Amino acid sequence: MNYLNELKKLEILHVDNYQYIEIKKLNKDEYLLHQGEKLNYIYILLRGKVKVNHINANGNSMLCSFNSPYSIIGDLEFITQSPIINNVIAYEDCICATISLSKYHEILMNDVFFMKAIAKNLASKLSKSTQNQSISLNYPVENRLAAYFIVSHKDYIVQDNFVVVAELIGCSYRQLQRVLQLFLDKKYIKKIKRGTYQIIDLNALNLLGEDVYQF
Repeated sequence: MNYLNELKKLEILHVDNYQYIEIKKLNKDEYLLHQGEKLNYIYILLRGKVKVNHINANGNSMLCSFNSPYSIIGDLEFITQSPIINNVIAYEDCICATISLSKYHEILMNDVFFMKAIAKNLASKLSKSTQNQSISLNYPVENRLAAYFIVSHKDYIVQDNFVVVAELIGCSYRQLQRVLQLFLDKKYIKKIKRGTYQIIDLNALNLLGEDVYQF
């Protein structure tokens, strides 16, 4: 697969700057970015999905977003030159285009195509975060968990640590267990094994969760 040709069609970079890209494969659960560390690479997601979360001062994890192909990862830190704000983790096996900032930061800063792509990416994130910030207050756990199933399933299978999921969607583990049992009773989902569920009625989950998170 010629990923460079794919990127050129998107005009994310000036044509002269694609030579600085390296293609990297990441395994599921591998970190692209670690919160608090220095940004060393810009990532452009080509295949797969990544999960973005933030660890609060009290140690709790908060789900920020899921990013899909052609998202630019590290955009805010690139502009502000600040430490990495959120963890970014491969939710499934991923392929990314990477650019070393120690070598090419100034080239990217002077690339009008790249700066335009960064602006679009940041605007999209701002729009989504505006809605997501109020979710925990305005939506019941049923809606939040349904939304999580919608965005995180792969071939109708959701496999995760649901203690962590409870933290990510802003509820207690006891609340989450009650809602999981409700979904099981209503046959929205089926339990395969501990931490693994199969979606049986995606339409029902869509009705509950489609207007909740904007991922």
